[in-house]
Amino acid sequence: MVIRRVFTVVLLLLAMACETSSSVDVSPEPIILQVDNRQQDCSAGVLQRKCLWVKEEDAASWQLFYYDIDGFTYEPGYRYRLEVKREMLAVEGLMDALPYKYTLIRVVDKVKQ
Repeated sequence: MVIRRVFTVVLLLLAMACETSSSVDVSPEPIILQVDNRQQDCSAGVLQRKCLWVKEEDAASWQLFYYDIDGFTYEPGYRYRLEVKREMLAVEGLMDALPYKYTLIRVVDKVKQ
């Protein structure tokens, strides 16, 4: 009887640990990203590619952006303000996996530079 109770407690603890470690943000907040009018050479894992220069709405500095934005097509020479949805992905055990997925909600501004 004692073994059965211990076993039940262990199973409950394991179930709770699994639930929290692989959680995905189910209601992501939209964010505004500013996208610069130029790209920069970068390496994403072993791949060489062009990355966007971006900053979040109130950020002080620009950063390389290694992600794709689903639904967005970049045109050189334009500066953008985008409303995007950022979703956290469950990427346990994958060393080179990016933890977010970005999806375009709308183009707020597109200005020729």
